[in-house]
Order: sequence, then structure tokens, then C-alpha cells
Amino acid sequence: MQIDRKALEQLLAMNDRQLKSFIERLARSGGIDPREFNMDPSSIQSIRQALSGATDEDLRRVAEQYEANRKKRG
Repeated sequence: MQIDRKALEQLLAMNDRQLKSFIERLARSGGIDPREFNMDPSSIQSIRQALSGATDEDLRRVAEQYEANRKKRG
């Protein structure tokens, strides 16, 4: 999975419903049940704030962790 600054900006441009759907698909593809997140509108806002403050190093680490988890789960 590649997440760069351009991809991040595209995520932040999504409306709340689109962003929630994307996060759920991403979780499922990583072997995580999205129901565990119990996302509500305030959760989406918190996610937006965290994403907007992410550094390039943060993005690199997230991508590495995602790939490691995906490989571990098969």
C-alpha cells in the first residue's frame, strides 16, 4: 500500500460517508472487522484531524504496519 501526500489529500477531500467507507474497506482488506471501530461522526472528525497532521514519516510507518499485518493474516 502506498500512501503519499497526494493520496492523503484525496482522502481528506472525501466527505464523511466516503471516508468512513474507505476506512472500512481498508480495514477489511487488512483482516480487521470494521465493526470493531464503531465509527460515528465525531470519530470521522478525529480521523480527519489526525490525517491532516500526519508527517511523511507517519505515512511511511502506517504503510509498513499495514503491510506487515496483511502478510501476517495471510
